[in-house]
Amino acid sequence: MVKFTVNTYGRLDVALNNAAITPDDKPIADFDEAYWDRLMSIDLKGVALGLKYQIQQMMAQGGGGSIINTSSVSGIRPQPGTPAYIAAKHAVIGLTKSAAMDYSPHGIRINSVAPGAIDTPMLRVALEQFGFDPQAYAKQLSMLGRFADADEVAKAHLWLASDDSSYVTGAVISVDGGYTSM
Repeated sequence: MVKFTVNTYGRLDVALNNAAITPDDKPIADFDEAYWDRLMSIDLKGVALGLKYQIQQMMAQGGGGSIINTSSVSGIRPQPGTPAYIAAKHAVIGLTKSAAMDYSPHGIRINSVAPGAIDTPMLRVALEQFGFDPQAYAKQLSMLGRFADADEVAKAHLWLASDDSSYVTGAVISVDGGYTSM
């Protein structure tokens, strides 16, 4: 992915690591080990590998850059019964802050967006899997009483990718309708 970008556009200035699968659905004492490994491989290792190769490229070419990792409000305010997802999203926030400390001297800004309940196919599958009514659950997950549109989250990513956020690194921006403040 990084090589393709550099071969196509000449350099890598912005990268987004956005990896997730449907959360697990069993508490820690009962978790499915194979699903745990799959989720960690995608949601955590995928982000870590993205960071590794994106940072290497940005350091080699010079001039800094912006990397945005997608975490989740579950990385800030956990939900019960989803230990692998919670652990992975907490870890993405930790990776973001650690990488920001290590690479900000090179002009590489590394931040995270923590979306709340966003109206996506993955959310709809999870709501069905857990047996939640979407209308009622939206009121529990947002002070605004609704799910966000994907565009609302994309705008936070775009801001972090732009020069308008040139003094922001190591931050976690919640796009959650106030959920983490409830």
